[in-house]
Amino acid sequence: MSEKNYDIIVIGAGCGGLTAAACAAKEGKKVLLLERHNTPGGFASSFIRGRFEFDVSLHQLCGFSQSSGLGEVRQIFDYLGISEKIKWAEIPEAYRLISKSSDGSPIDVIMPFGVENYIDAMEKYVPGSKPSMTKLFNLAEEIVKSSDYFAAAEIKKTPSALRNILKEHGNFIRTAPYSVNKVLDTLKVPKKAQEIFTAYWLYLGVDCDRLSFIHYISMVYMYLTLGAVTPKLRSHEMSMALAGAIEDNGGEIRYNSHVSRILFKDGQASGVILKSGEKIMCNHIIANCSPTTAFGKMIKAKDVPESALKRTNARSLGMRGACVYLGLNRSPKDLGITEHSYFITDTANSVNQFQLMKNIDTNNAQAAVCLNIADPNCSPVGTTILCLTTLYSDNCWANINPENYFDEKDMLAARLIANFESATGITIHNNIEELEVATPVTFARYTYTPQGTVYGYYGDDWDGIIPRIMTEATDCDTKGLRFCGGWGAQLSGMSSAIASGRNAAFATFGDLENEYNKEEKTNEK
Repeated sequence: MSEKNYDIIVIGAGCGGLTAAACAAKEGKKVLLLERHNTPGGFASSFIRGRFEFDVSLHQLCGFSQSSGLGEVRQIFDYLGISEKIKWAEIPEAYRLISKSSDGSPIDVIMPFGVENYIDAMEKYVPGSKPSMTKLFNLAEEIVKSSDYFAAAEIKKTPSALRNILKEHGNFIRTAPYSVNKVLDTLKVPKKAQEIFTAYWLYLGVDCDRLSFIHYISMVYMYLTLGAVTPKLRSHEMSMALAGAIEDNGGEIRYNSHVSRILFKDGQASGVILKSGEKIMCNHIIANCSPTTAFGKMIKAKDVPESALKRTNARSLGMRGACVYLGLNRSPKDLGITEHSYFITDTANSVNQFQLMKNIDTNNAQAAVCLNIADPNCSPVGTTILCLTTLYSDNCWANINPENYFDEKDMLAARLIANFESATGITIHNNIEELEVATPVTFARYTYTPQGTVYGYYGDDWDGIIPRIMTEATDCDTKGLRFCGGWGAQLSGMSSAIASGRNAAFATFGDLENEYNKEEKTNEK
């Protein structure tokens, strides 16, 4: 089959791949989405055990406001026409943090949405923190506006333009190279307030000595100003809406279609070969899989540029995930569960906690989510859905002998349940009706991510969101092949994966237009 059949082939129906294919179909491109499983979603999916339907991984979605046009995810979904097709539940509070401060004192705080509410709550828990927190959020507002400016502007590289940038967006430039902890120290935010404020670091998976301040403050500001939501029918509802947008606009989806090889011709991606042996040709490919997998298993060595291989090998796989899914036979009220989101950690010092997460036996951190607090009707009357998620900062599950694997799963469940009970004072182990455990091995098997990583590559200080965005154009050294999802410039998280899918699609449209214009000029000659 030598004729090119598709403008774009998208590999993988995770959030990034679904969004990329939906945007391509919306813009009238001939697009084919290939997914190795029989259903879309990847991590944005659900499963049923007994009377309960569990979300695989979504805790809360940021960037989607109930008001049209507010938030990046909302804008993308509005563009695709699916915002109103999904039933949303609002998350009532930002988070509850139960931990220990660096000085050993206990932390048990409930932090609200809304910047002013958040600052007032922080002042209650850490008296005297209000001036520095107010300064911090004024800076946050300035940085978000600067981010929007740089994303939308056609920057002219003239002395006067650069002087204007330094004048109008100086704090963005000044803070861009620095970590969260460095900026918080500079602003003289009290240590305990810092440790409460940085609780969301678990959603990015990099400790705050290395995590980009601009990345973190942008995420927190978006959470606090827009709030957070979750699909009432689990994240699978969101995936199905995206899949519907693809097919409604003339795109194609093929499930049970495992891509085993990405083809190149004359240095340009030209098609794929499925595990079945079928060959499908195209002009461009967007891969919602890791470059580690693509370059290591799917592309012939001669077709991988040395620069792409060096860049990929320089990066480290990010946090590996594990989750205990619990269906409880009593209501949240009867159990005493009052919050939607709990961060329970050994220490509120992210650097020390990150080190503890390198080993199974030293890691007691978890993010616990009770879906019923956001959506009381998510499970049968008188029951509760509670999910306990932990992360590992190293590939420690690779050290488990196969014969001990199921015992380790049982011990993981017992450990997370006991830690939740100890931290909250809420007894749940007597009320377990359904229990399922997913380890990094589980996630690796079902989502095809190396080592079960849930956050792509680590967003280290040298490779955080700012360096990646600045080098995004030069990173496209595999001609005709772009990546999306948690492996893209926006890094980890479902909101980021959705944005990366949109960005990869529109960058590919630009590639197609450039190729068309080049061909037209050649024909004119």
